[in-house]
Amino acid sequence: MSKTIMSVGAHTGDAQLTCGMLLAKHAMNGDRVVIVDLTAGERGTPKGWTTEDFRQYNIECAGKFARKLGGESVVLDTPDGELYDTKEAELQLADLMRKYQADAVLYHWKNSLHKDHEAAHRITDNAIFFASLPTFEHSLPPAPIRRFMCAENWEDEPEFMPYYWFDVSQAFGLWKDAVKELWLSEHSPSFPYLRYYEALSVVRGARIRAEHATCFGISPNAKRQCLDLL
Repeated sequence: MSKTIMSVGAHTGDAQLTCGMLLAKHAMNGDRVVIVDLTAGERGTPKGWTTEDFRQYNIECAGKFARKLGGESVVLDTPDGELYDTKEAELQLADLMRKYQADAVLYHWKNSLHKDHEAAHRITDNAIFFASLPTFEHSLPPAPIRRFMCAENWEDEPEFMPYYWFDVSQAFGLWKDAVKELWLSEHSPSFPYLRYYEALSVVRGARIRAEHATCFGISPNAKRQCLDLL
């Protein structure tokens, strides 16, 4: 029976780069993939662009990435850099988890050098609670969330430890083709995103005797997880 895997990123590019290989693997296995970007990452506007034009471009690129995986993209309206853990933000994301009936959620680790990433972790953590709580009054049924894991992100390194390891060798090519749709992956002047995550997949793969692998950390709320999914 197919599952719905939802990945949540603070900005366009975060989920696609850090969770994309595992998303591609599940997509190839017939599972539904939904990527939610809490902001469009428009404050990283390159020279010669307007912020609004870059925002729209990032939204379009996120859609192209998702479509290459046969999945769906949702980009929320929150301005980049202004992501805060509020009840409104938590319930908005919880609504999406219920709407798509997410079985698993992939998201940011709790610590980061980027405040939007830390806010995204807290928002997602609490959204999982609201989305899965059967006694929370809502027009939609609770989401059947049975596993939630935190992605390995170079900006979210403090105290991150790999807990889950996934062989993504067969899905690597699909991910690499799709992630090139994102401006950030190859054109950022501040960090070589595609090169880094490709190399990281090789390093992680070597540890489990695979060509490519991706790792996720265990959520602080992991005791609530059922370990037979994914």
